[in-house]
Amino acid sequence: MAWLKDVIVDLIASAVIILAVLFQSPILTGIVWGYTGLLLIVKLLGYFGDGVLDLMSKAQNAAPPWFSHLLYALNTGVILIAGWFYLAIGWAIIWFFSYLTQRKIDQKRVAQ
Repeated sequence: MAWLKDVIVDLIASAVIILAVLFQSPILTGIVWGYTGLLLIVKLLGYFGDGVLDLMSKAQNAAPPWFSHLLYALNTGVILIAGWFYLAIGWAIIWFFSYLTQRKIDQKRVAQ
């Protein structure tokens, strides 16, 4: 469980998403929109930008891959249930590109 420190931001983001859905707070909703946009840009840059991909491949994250998939599924599901369809599409895209980027990183590591 030493990997929990590697996913603290992801856990906080998931908590904020759940709180935003439960309380319908405009401030929390704005934070969720902003974080979603930022994360979407980072994931797209990570997949399409080789320089960013190289940086990501050097970063060590001890968290198991299933944990990230679980959080992305939770976030996407909670947002979808709330009826925030555009945000749900954004999180589905984030999840998809996270998977593709991890596959790309794994292939580069095997090739080395």
